[in-house]
Amino acid sequence: MPSHISTTALRGAFALSLSLSASAAFAQQSLPVIEVGPLSPAQPGSPGEALEDQTVVTPTRVEQPLSSTGASVSVIHARDIQKRGSLGFNDVLRGVPGLDVYSNGGPGTQTSVALRGSTPGQTLVLIDGVRIGDPTSTDGSVDFGRLLPTDIERIEVLRGPQSALYGSDAMGGVINIITRRGKGAPQGWLMSEGGSYGTSSSRASISGADGQGSYALSISGLHADGFPRYGYRQQRPIVIGDQTTPLPPLPANDPTNNVGVTGRIGYDFTEDARIEAGLAGYDSAIRYDNPYAFNPWSVFDPFNHQHATFMQGYVRLGADMFDKILRNRLTLYANRGNRDAWSTEACFDTLTFLSRNCRFGFLGGRRGVEYQSDVALGPLGLATIGSRVETETAQNSREAWIVDDYAPTHAVQTTWSGYAQHQFTLFDRLDISYGGRADAVSKNQTFLTWRTMANFRIDEIGMRLRGSAATGAKTASLYQRFSQYGDPTLAPERVIGFDAGIDQSFFGGFATASVSVFHNRYENLVQFGKAESCTATQIFGCYFNVGRADTRGVEFSGEAALVPGALLLRGSYTFLSARNLDVDEDSIYAGRTLLRRPRHKGMWSVIYTGAPGLELEARANIVGAAHDVDFIFNKRVMLAPYVRLDLFANYKLTDSLTLQGRIENVGNALYEEVYNYSTTARAFYGGVKYAW
Repeated sequence: MPSHISTTALRGAFALSLSLSASAAFAQQSLPVIEVGPLSPAQPGSPGEALEDQTVVTPTRVEQPLSSTGASVSVIHARDIQKRGSLGFNDVLRGVPGLDVYSNGGPGTQTSVALRGSTPGQTLVLIDGVRIGDPTSTDGSVDFGRLLPTDIERIEVLRGPQSALYGSDAMGGVINIITRRGKGAPQGWLMSEGGSYGTSSSRASISGADGQGSYALSISGLHADGFPRYGYRQQRPIVIGDQTTPLPPLPANDPTNNVGVTGRIGYDFTEDARIEAGLAGYDSAIRYDNPYAFNPWSVFDPFNHQHATFMQGYVRLGADMFDKILRNRLTLYANRGNRDAWSTEACFDTLTFLSRNCRFGFLGGRRGVEYQSDVALGPLGLATIGSRVETETAQNSREAWIVDDYAPTHAVQTTWSGYAQHQFTLFDRLDISYGGRADAVSKNQTFLTWRTMANFRIDEIGMRLRGSAATGAKTASLYQRFSQYGDPTLAPERVIGFDAGIDQSFFGGFATASVSVFHNRYENLVQFGKAESCTATQIFGCYFNVGRADTRGVEFSGEAALVPGALLLRGSYTFLSARNLDVDEDSIYAGRTLLRRPRHKGMWSVIYTGAPGLELEARANIVGAAHDVDFIFNKRVMLAPYVRLDLFANYKLTDSLTLQGRIENVGNALYEEVYNYSTTARAFYGGVKYAW
């Protein structure tokens, strides 16, 4: 497999797919309507302010108090999203226990997110309950670099295998992005920000409710001149054999232009009947650097650029019957993504050894219908049953001026699913849930998954003990099944996972702590290489089921009001052991730590709100050493540990006007998330928010 990547990654569409989706694809090679609430029993709306137990939905697909679920859940609230999200989701998601974020060089670029040592393709991402993975990418994962936070109410991160309720892709967990629903009197806000690297961003939102109707609409825009995505600050020379060549002259910038929009409207026919419709979309344009080029000097070719669009819509009908004993929800949804990429080196003729700039097109879509029913059983608890039919499509194309071995992909895959869950409470303290799911994939296998959870509350001392055991599965992506390197008969990837945790509150909720331990065992993972299953035309290799992996670790999160109402300390830490169990000792992946999974990482912040209208925060992200691979020369490398310190300031001049500022990477740390890809130097940003 490694030798294949270093050779055929330079050929045709496969070369371009790898270079544009490097993080997701490489992680895959290395590894064998829903609304939510917080992790801790008390999470402040403002620093030091304890809240009552909140409602969560994602762990069981029905609303319930957080204290009644045995799942490991974290929530990022709107306030923090607005503070950190002007450049994208990267800094919004960092610091969540068990979650890894890595990008290929600055705003807008390929950004991958994974949970508990899984791959990005094994982490399910939803917007308002609808799956948004890219059917045209190598592993079907989401590129967070193309998404811009708009008016998001909260993001729920649910860790551990969740396929029993959510089906394929939810092997590592679920990231659920919840946009705002309009309520109350009309309200809105405008934000504008500018700063280093020629950056300017703006966001606007309006929402409200009038009688039986509600509405919410938001839009975001980002422009950044950016910095060279490959080699900036590192300035490593190119070494081929005994020859050392300085890195080619860097361009002045690698610009990004992103736009995002979300909207929700709803109408209550009666107290028990409602209809809601929603949309989400983005338009992303970037210039990228291509380290996979045959000619090292064309790494920074200005013709290397990409334009991507995405649009999603849904209609959801809800009806409660028999005095709310039976709740019904029917959702119809669809999304469509279109990505065009231009590259000089990608159109390389192996016969004439000539190359020229050309376009690659990737068009993917998803449509489906889902029904869920919740039945109240009185003292016997609550039963949930549901079903879904979903069809995915993917096709690629190329404007080629030469004839070579490029083969377009036109793929369709339909999945029929059914799931059931029962949850109940014993002795007013012990909450138990169990359930399972069946997914039948067209012209492929049917797979079964299950999950059980338990949660024991000791309210007298503010403690709860929780645990879960579950299985997960992931259908091979359309690219892995139907591309020129694919195998339509690939079996689903599998995982079995266990976790246990304890949540404890202290001093009446002014301090909380949560600790979880987990262990996941993966098998049947899809890998790439030369195998007996490869056809005669797959001379460079094919996808096949062989990989195994093991991930285990400890997660901690906590906060304490050091001075109630004035000074808050927050922190998280993750210890992760993630190993590849492949037996091929000749592989650079076999028997080693999985790529880009640091063994230690954490976040600590101190927030001061002691002066009227003022909030100051110092936030440190601490990341240990991690393994990576130089895929150009097929050798294993080590990413150095680092500490990145960011400072945030918000000052409320009036009830409507707020000034905002931040300094990123105060210590000017030189660090990498992906080998040889760029990260920010010290940078300054400032802006203003007006609300009414």
